[in-house]
Amino acid sequence: MKRVMFLCILLAPIILWGCSQNEGRFDHAALKEEFNKEGIFPKLPTKFPITIVEYERVIPPHETKINEVIFKGVEGGMQFSLTIQPIPVEYVNFEGEKVKVNGISGFYTAGPGSSIHWSDGDYHYILTSYIDKNGTKEKMVETAESFE
Repeated sequence: MKRVMFLCILLAPIILWGCSQNEGRFDHAALKEEFNKEGIFPKLPTKFPITIVEYERVIPPHETKINEVIFKGVEGGMQFSLTIQPIPVEYVNFEGEKVKVNGISGFYTAGPGSSIHWSDGDYHYILTSYIDKNGTKEKMVETAESFE
């Protein structure tokens, strides 16, 4: 009997922790649906190097076709931002390292505020990391390649 009680006490926090892991996580489908209802059909990230618990769409005070989403992590505060805008987008005198995102040419700029820029389909994407360890070129490319 003591052994069963001990196991229950030991396992209860582990079970509760496992069940709570899905609560409050970033919901790719919900954000995609929000955009689709507005006639906007971008690809969105499905994987981050950290746990994203919420997102916030930034609506500018003026009419624009540029959309921004702020992603917040369990550590608190803004971890990533994503800017989505219709193509074409031109850069003049940019300094960045060329990268490929799912075979598509783009570029990466080192931080603070590391970012990766690429166009895919009808949209140009800028993914920015506000945490140095998540803003490495490899992690940024991996996150960008998770877009669907």
